[in-house]
Amino acid sequence: MSTVTTSHALPVYLPQQFSGRVADILSDGSMIVESEGRGWHCRRAASCLLTPEAGDTALLARSSDEKLWLLAVLERGKPQQAAQILVEGDLNIATRGGSLTLNSERQLALESHRLQVKSSQGDCSIGNLEYRGDELNARVTLSRWIGERCESVWHTLTQLSEVIFRQVSKTEHVRAGQLDYQAEDYARLHARSTLITSETITKIDSEQIHVG
Repeated sequence: MSTVTTSHALPVYLPQQFSGRVADILSDGSMIVESEGRGWHCRRAASCLLTPEAGDTALLARSSDEKLWLLAVLERGKPQQAAQILVEGDLNIATRGGSLTLNSERQLALESHRLQVKSSQGDCSIGNLEYRGDELNARVTLSRWIGERCESVWHTLTQLSEVIFRQVSKTEHVRAGQLDYQAEDYARLHARSTLITSETITKIDSEQIHVG
């Protein structure tokens, strides 16, 4: 439970900078900071990236118009809790002529209503990747997949293409309830040995049939 300390007017002997303990966070975002037995009403400075919490030790500064600003959090009251960096409005983190690295020993999480990633080149290396989503659309000029094993399970699979080339060095197995092949021009089946069997009916129908 947070406690509210009465705020005092600034005396003339108040130093330009001093430290205190955050006693309460008000609804408008301002704070009450205790120092030397008194509570001082201050606002969070734009340069204070770490969000102050009750119990933190903070650095305060007095401006020329006699306003108090919380410049920085010197020591967290509850270091076991997650620290938060919060700003109002948009935030842009940029480097000029260098690189930007985000590193976490345990977990790196990105959460947003919309995620946009744009780069001329990319390199992604993940040991195990699990993706869950409702819809995936990809438009690429060239796609290459190289691996040792591929497993795919679909309720319905539709593929449209002008040319398809598939080469299998050993054995290809197809198990289907019904199999229907249709070619507009011609169909060719060639092998060293060809075996066609059926349990009930085998039918060959054409205007001309050549055997041998």
